[in-house]
Amino acid sequence: MDLYLIRHTRPQVEPGLCYGQLDVPLAAGGAAECSVLAARIPEVDEVWTSPLARCSMLADAIGAHAGVTPREDERLRELGFGAWEGRRWDSLDRTETDRWAADYWNLASPAGESYRELHERVVTALTDIMSCSAQRIAIVTHAGPIRALLAHCLGLEPPHYPEIALDYGGISLLQSDSAGWRLEYLNG
Repeated sequence: MDLYLIRHTRPQVEPGLCYGQLDVPLAAGGAAECSVLAARIPEVDEVWTSPLARCSMLADAIGAHAGVTPREDERLRELGFGAWEGRRWDSLDRTETDRWAADYWNLASPAGESYRELHERVVTALTDIMSCSAQRIAIVTHAGPIRALLAHCLGLEPPHYPEIALDYGGISLLQSDSAGWRLEYLNG
């Protein structure tokens, strides 16, 4: 099985904004970027996507290129930052953000979710995705869910995987066979 993990292209947000699950648009030229990126994806049997527009636009382009209709899955959304979303990081209470940053695996932002919760919902989505008969699957999502998928499939230590650098529009390929999962490339 081939899993193409694709991060959405650059969103139109001001630097320093916590946007998590906010449905922000793509930056100028985003539609053209989606078309170019879709043409780089080998033919796939299935396309799964976060429902947020910055992902679904790219998923639609990949689906059109492959002749398949993308499947939206709420579990592929970015980490929920709750009350912090839509606010600048430097405007948040430093005591709260430092406390969260010290244990983001277990702690959630106010009305948000922890990285552990993100990991659990994404792994549940992966179980459903893998139950289909497709052998080449594109998953269009966000940095947080891609890191969770990589960590789960490769057996990476969860508290440290949020440090994996993922480019906007980056394509990573995980392949599975009888020996297990292997990472063919990251940010290709």
